[in-house]
Amino acid sequence: MDRIVNDLPLSLDNQIQISSSSSTGSSSSGPRSISRSRLRSRPRGRLYLIITNIAKKPNIKSLLRTAVAFGCQTIFVAGQRKFNFDHNTDDSDVPTNLKPLMSSGLLRIVKFDKLEECVKHIKSLDQKQDQQQQQQQQQGGTIRILGVEIDEAAVDVEEMVTTNSFQGDTAFMMGNEGSGMNEKQMSLCDGFVKIKQYGGGTASLNVSVAAGIVLHRFHHWAYSD
Repeated sequence: MDRIVNDLPLSLDNQIQISSSSSTGSSSSGPRSISRSRLRSRPRGRLYLIITNIAKKPNIKSLLRTAVAFGCQTIFVAGQRKFNFDHNTDDSDVPTNLKPLMSSGLLRIVKFDKLEECVKHIKSLDQKQDQQQQQQQQQGGTIRILGVEIDEAAVDVEEMVTTNSFQGDTAFMMGNEGSGMNEKQMSLCDGFVKIKQYGGGTASLNVSVAAGIVLHRFHHWAYSD
């Protein structure tokens, strides 16, 4: 069974409220508004994030902040029992500057015990789509699930933008900090994207850094003409 941690209705009005923060992560001047009038009136696809199999709490917090920074209003969580996503409790692990968004309904976190339940829910969502999105949608669901993983089948995320290969509403799933995506995660994805690297050194990036790059590129595609 899924559990909606924040059960207030999700707002799709003309503005998103975010909190400005200092380098230490603490809130400084409180919520500020970003007008959607500077963007497309209707994005080509909505952005979702799936958080599962992430070991470290600081990385989960960073993923939450990153998702909100790029316009994600619904985050799906599978497992992650050691992280308290309830923003109303004293021992909540949710970043302080995101709690007002959850209280106002501008950010929604939907929790599941198992990843399979999470994916089944995502694929069952009945979303209103225009004719172009209906033509592009994958069989088995209206939201496409893309794993972020270094894999032979993965497409460079920059190429996804330049070739207009993203397809409507998309949920991105990150891999574990150390081992990447496991077999179960990969079997539930509709496709994979990767981040091309140009120098030597490590082959992998911090999970929140990688998420930031991928979500930024999708947001750019979704709101560009």
